[in-house]
Amino acid sequence: MLFAPLLAEGETSAFALVVDPWWVLVSIVQFLVLFLLLRRILWGPVTRTLKARADRIREGLEAAEASRRERAEMKQEVEQLLATARREAQEISDRTTKAAEAAAVEIRREASGEGDRIRERARTDAQQLHDQTLAQLRGEVASMAVLAASRILGKEVDERAHRELIERSLDEAGGMLGGRN
Repeated sequence: MLFAPLLAEGETSAFALVVDPWWVLVSIVQFLVLFLLLRRILWGPVTRTLKARADRIREGLEAAEASRRERAEMKQEVEQLLATARREAQEISDRTTKAAEAAAVEIRREASGEGDRIRERARTDAQQLHDQTLAQLRGEVASMAVLAASRILGKEVDERAHRELIERSLDEAGGMLGGRN
């Protein structure tokens, strides 16, 4: 009824705005009651919900930041561990290489020493075989010389005396032959 037509006596088409104080007061009371009801029923839960959501978002952002920092710290720690592991692996590799080189030098030295011992033993064995063969040859030559002298003379020659004579001659000849070597 706010807009009640005002009919003036002769005018049929014009409207006039009538303000009734009673209805203004009722409208203000309705507005205040509606405002208080909305504030209590709707505004409080909505603000609490928005505040709770803002708190959850803030906590999520803080947790994300903490996770990012923790991930960065872990990444740095992993890099340090990898650097340490690489350094230790390099040190182990260097030690192993040095040990292998030292072992190779030691093996070469031992092989050279063993080769020298084998050559010396071969020389000694050859010398012994030479001396043994020479002694055997002297004995055979002496026996043949005694046998030949016995046949030439036609009589038995004292083998012991004759053998000593031949041995002495061979020693003198060996000394002359040995001096040429």
